[in-house]
Amino acid sequence: MAVEIRVPRQPIALRPGEAATVPVELTSASPTDLRVRLSVVGGRAASWAAGERTVALPAGGSRTVDLAVQPPADAAPSTALLPFTVRVDDLDGGVPLGRATGLVTLAAPESLRATLHRTSAGRPAHFTLTLRNPGTDRLPVAIAARLHPSGGRVLVRPEAVDVPAGGSATAHVEVRPPALLVGGTIPYAVTLSCRDARAAADAPALATVEEGGQSPPRVGRAVAAALTALLVVVAVAAALLGGWSRLTGRQSAAAEDPDAEVRVRAPYAYVQAFPRGGTGPADADATLARLTAAGIPVRLVDSTRSPDLADGPDGLLVLLQDGFASAGEAQTYCDQHRALAPRCQVVS
Repeated sequence: MAVEIRVPRQPIALRPGEAATVPVELTSASPTDLRVRLSVVGGRAASWAAGERTVALPAGGSRTVDLAVQPPADAAPSTALLPFTVRVDDLDGGVPLGRATGLVTLAAPESLRATLHRTSAGRPAHFTLTLRNPGTDRLPVAIAARLHPSGGRVLVRPEAVDVPAGGSATAHVEVRPPALLVGGTIPYAVTLSCRDARAAADAPALATVEEGGQSPPRVGRAVAAALTALLVVVAVAAALLGGWSRLTGRQSAAAEDPDAEVRVRAPYAYVQAFPRGGTGPADADATLARLTAAGIPVRLVDSTRSPDLADGPDGLLVLLQDGFASAGEAQTYCDQHRALAPRCQVVS
């Protein structure tokens, strides 16, 4: 053939009443310029094509031509693949120059179009959902949201909208994805399923849209660095004060009276323990300062002064928190502060 014709290898999706284009690539093998006529022949798709196209094709050259196709609005949808044939004829001599066959599908008319547009990033992130109804009847739409990974929250206002025939409606979407306290970002995706509010709850969605983003940490890098520096300063100061108190005969774990008994009420949260000798007191004071600066309520108790704590041969400096109404409440305390107190456990 004097002209090589290429049509899309994948089936072209069409909808009744909607215009579409079929891209056709032509490559000439002729040593002279050609004027050619393109037409769609054979099958149902031939009657949907918008006439013929006439184009100039240079010698040995290529060009792409879009053929307009529009099934009638009352065309019955079909799950079968429908063939169509593109024929190319020499416009001057009427001689056939080539043909190629492709496939189309005819889906049901689109009843709802949905787009999701981000209006602000960060945490929370805000989106606008726009629904368009191309039909001739009003369409009540229920909106369901899903967030991945789980652990965050999606708020859709309103959760149901009435989309007028040929018109549009919007809903506001607020996304609070899960986030790290400090560190890097977490990728997330929010999916909105829009279904006919009059249909059953398990009916297929009329439209589904998805948008992703990055969830920033709850504490920014600058603030985290400042807090870290503050904790270091507090820890060093506590260590120095602890050393001074030991030199002057004062005990860092309790009050001025070294003989006063300290009671611990069970159930309590056992956070961490340190030896009374060596660097133990300084380490205990520094850890107490670090946890207190982070807003974690905690006590430092010398086990040799409490009949409620096991102290071993030389005693321990124990970081703990008591006064809980139940073991479950103490467990909640440990779980809540696990990141900064990984050894926390409940003692009943």
